[in-house]
Formats: sequence, C-alpha cells, structure tokens
Amino acid sequence: MTISILWLGRTMPIPLNAGDRIYSAQLAGAAARQGANVVFLGLQNPDDQTGSLAHLEPRVRWSVVPGAPNAKLLALASNLPMVGARFATKHYRAAITQELETTDHDVVVLDQYGMSWAVAEIRQIARNRPVLVHVSHDFETSVTDQIANNFSGDMIRKFLLKQNARKTRHAEQCLARSCDLLVTLTDEDRAAFNDINPTLGCVVLPPGYAGTRQRARALDKTVPRRAIIVGSFSWIAKQMNLERMLEAASGTFTQHRIELHVVGIIPEPLLSRLRLRFPWVVFRGFVDDLGEEFRNARIALVPEEIGGGFKLKILDYIFSRVPVAAVEAALGGIPKQLKSCFIVENSVSKLLASVAAMMDDVDALDRRQSLAFEVADGLFNWDANGRRLLDKLECALSERPIKRSSQILAVPNPAHRSA
Repeated sequence: MTISILWLGRTMPIPLNAGDRIYSAQLAGAAARQGANVVFLGLQNPDDQTGSLAHLEPRVRWSVVPGAPNAKLLALASNLPMVGARFATKHYRAAITQELETTDHDVVVLDQYGMSWAVAEIRQIARNRPVLVHVSHDFETSVTDQIANNFSGDMIRKFLLKQNARKTRHAEQCLARSCDLLVTLTDEDRAAFNDINPTLGCVVLPPGYAGTRQRARALDKTVPRRAIIVGSFSWIAKQMNLERMLEAASGTFTQHRIELHVVGIIPEPLLSRLRLRFPWVVFRGFVDDLGEEFRNARIALVPEEIGGGFKLKILDYIFSRVPVAAVEAALGGIPKQLKSCFIVENSVSKLLASVAAMMDDVDALDRRQSLAFEVADGLFNWDANGRRLLDKLECALSERPIKRSSQILAVPNPAHRSA
C-alpha cells in the first residue's frame, strides 16, 4: 500500500546545519524514497533563512506555512512550552485545516515536542482516524530540567526556564498518551517515554549518514596539535556546554599548548564575551569547507554534559576520520563497539586531561580513527531507517480503530483556548 503522510515540523528543515533539521529532512526524505507520499508543513526558519528547498528530497512536497512565529513575549503567557507557543500560529492552524479537509492522510507526524498543540487540531478536523506519530529528537523533559537547574544567570530567566521545563513535561506527557507510535533516536529516550505510557509503540531509529566519507587518512605529526569542536550554538544548552568546556580547558590546554578551534555560529553577545574570556581559543564561525577544518585537527571533542540525545556531529567526525573524544553522557545511541574506538571519560575535566595525554601519540590516534571508520561504515543508513519506519506504520495502520467523522469532531480542542 502507498502510505500518505502529513509531516508537521516547526520549520522547513533548512539550512542543513543543525542535528534536528538534518534528522527531520533525511527521515522524511527516506520515507518518500521508500514509496510513501509525504507532505511536510513548516514555517520558514526565523533564525537562518540561508537554506534552499532545492537541497531537500524532491519526492517530498515541502510546503512553507506563511507568516512568522508568534512573538516570544506573547508566547510566555501560553501553557505550551516556548517553542510550541511560538509556532502554533493562526497560519499554521489554517494550513493543517486545509490539508486535513482536502486529504485523508493515513499518518500525521508530530515532529518534535513543540508540535504537541497540533494533537487537538488533528482530532477535531481529520475525517478519518490517522495514525499519530511523534518523532522525538530527545527526551526534552529531562533536558529542560537540566537546563533550568544548571543555569546560573539572573533569577528571572531561571524562573522562566523552570516554567518552560514544567510546560515541556506536560507537552511530552500529552504526546506519549495521544500518539500511536513513537520514533526516538536512542533506547534511553524510548525507555523514558515508555515510563509515561508503557503501551506506546516505539521504533528506535538512530540517524543515518549522507555526508562525504573520507576513504583514507593518515594522521601524523604534520597535523597541528589541535582539538576541534563543531556545532550550532544557538540553543541555550549548547551555549552552556560550550562555556563550561572552555572554562575547564583554559588550564589544561594552555598548559600543554594545545590549540582549540570552535567551528559554528555563536550568537552575540555571547561570542564577544567568550572571546574576551578565552583569547587563546580560535572561534572560526561558519566555514565553507568543514573538510579542511577536519584535516587540520588531531582530535574532535564531544563535551556535552547537559542535554541527551544522539549527537549527529559524531558521524561527521567519524567519516571525516578525526579521532573522537567524548564524555559518556554525550554518547546516547552510539553502539558499544563504536564507543570503544573513542576517548571516553565521565566528566569534561577528565576528558580534557586524557586528550592532553594522548595529543602527541599520533599513532594511537590514527588507529582510533581508522577503527571507528571501519566499525561505522556499515551502519547509519537513512534508506534502511525509511523502510523500518514504513514497516511500523503499516502495522499501526492495520491495527487502527475506525472512527466516524462525527466521533472525531466531538473531541474538544483545548489548544484554541491555550494559544
């Protein structure tokens, strides 16, 4: 059977420079390549409008919802988490209404916890009873709690972060109890959602890899004594992780004369503050050629202690043949045999000490990158993920209870009251 999927994301998943956007774009594209009819709705990315829909899978119908997100100040008054309140716009509601009134989609995907508000919309409008699927990029209940508890800035912002954590918990509980199928990137996230709803069906789909594979590299002493960290630092959790890592590295790396390059956009005023505090660090910003950055680094760092989930940049490091050094907390979803190829410690301070100790053992580092590439080369396939997703959807559809339109329309829509 050909499955019709309405995929609801906050924004179009472009540009492809952040893990959640890459995952959404690739998984939706893989489902379409495996034979599904996929319509993807989302607003234009308000933070970065440099991406192009031409870079996405052409088998998907990418439909941009007009208008901008709701203002942040107004969103604070909602009972939805900030990301949900901002993207639950009247134009988005109208776009969902139009799709569900004109097409009986078999499946509706709620991509990320910020789309929890759409559950009531779907129940009220859909003429059939579509299978509801939640794609969870992380167990955000835990992440937002970590952010609020570890934030050390002004008390007003800390209060708002705690309120957002409470709203996030409610949103994920709603999704766990309303959806028919859950997609997670890690077993840890699957277990967390099953604690909320033990009957919730789940499929764990770690990311695939669609980038360039550096088929050969010999790491030797001609490579600079340099560590590198690559990322998109617009999210507060990533900013907190970065600053904590730089504080820890100031003593260890400067003492051992190890270079550190940070690659990726860091918003102001944080960037200026970090440059003043850590003048020894090179902040590269956005670069056109990541390959050149990887070729000139001996070690790639994954220091995120706050926030779980699968770190897609690990795959970029592996397939670019850069040895990986990571804290254990940042390795959710990574198979044990692959972890054994990394430098792994349970804290940032211990990790940086191990990096300093191994920085000049280029033979050992070369063996690690080579073995990691070999182990990972047969894993992380997007088309396999697409096939597994469709198999699960076919099972869910075969078990779907049939409801009359009048029954569906009778369900109240609290989202209208809360937005």
